[in-house]
Amino acid sequence: MPPEMPPVASPEPATAPPSASALAEAPAAPPGSLVRMLEVLDQFAPDQPVIRVDDLQARLGYTKSTAYRYVKALCDAGLLAQASQGRYSLGPRIVELERLMRIADPLLQAGEAVLPDLAAEMPNSMVLLCSLYRDKVLCVHREGPEAIEAGGGRISILRARGLPLPLFQGAASLAILASLPAPRIRALFMQRQAEMVAAGLGEDWPAVRQRLAGIRRDGQVTTVGRFNRHLAAVAVPVRSRDGSQIAGSLTRIMPAESFPALDAARLIQRLQAGANEVSARLA
Repeated sequence: MPPEMPPVASPEPATAPPSASALAEAPAAPPGSLVRMLEVLDQFAPDQPVIRVDDLQARLGYTKSTAYRYVKALCDAGLLAQASQGRYSLGPRIVELERLMRIADPLLQAGEAVLPDLAAEMPNSMVLLCSLYRDKVLCVHREGPEAIEAGGGRISILRARGLPLPLFQGAASLAILASLPAPRIRALFMQRQAEMVAAGLGEDWPAVRQRLAGIRRDGQVTTVGRFNRHLAAVAVPVRSRDGSQIAGSLTRIMPAESFPALDAARLIQRLQAGANEVSARLA
């Protein structure tokens, strides 16, 4: 009688990598030491490019030893650099990561391929590609002149790469906001109702929901004189390649005085075609 063969273990089924939507819906990481250390990076801003350790300790509620330990670890990783005694700025590793991102970021690569031709269709205008990071809308890429001739002068457009835009104001942001999943929009309203009201999105949740539903239905946002009375903007959402989630927005900024004479339907159609081309290029 042949010897009994040991049972063969069934191979474990391959686990698919988590989708972006699954990651977005995952619970927030617990406030462990790594998360708390990375909070240090959130304290830097254009008006605060250099920060003292004592300020970090006071803002974040760390003990002095914890603040110095976190700062040392970030310096060792190149994410911070000592500017002077007890004062620190962002480190060279940030520059290295920015270069890698320019090489590898699918949204930026798609924008660099699509936006030049789109901007060239209207010389006295600017085209922006923006994305959502946490609760901030960031400019990823821009094409067009540094300033737009409008209102009898030249208006500089301060929309540099990485510059955060208000989440609840402006065409570029509203095109993204309206396309977010309903639970996330609802959560934002619960957390930041006063900001939404101040931005004119509505006095209560039904009003905000109705306003954003209208933007989704129209597939575009048009604003005139929102940040500058001489400028108009039209924005459309940019979705992921499979259309399952919002990837960003595509916006054209132009003189408000010439906007009424334009073929609005044609303008929106061209932006939507550009957004579709960006989506098709996303990995």
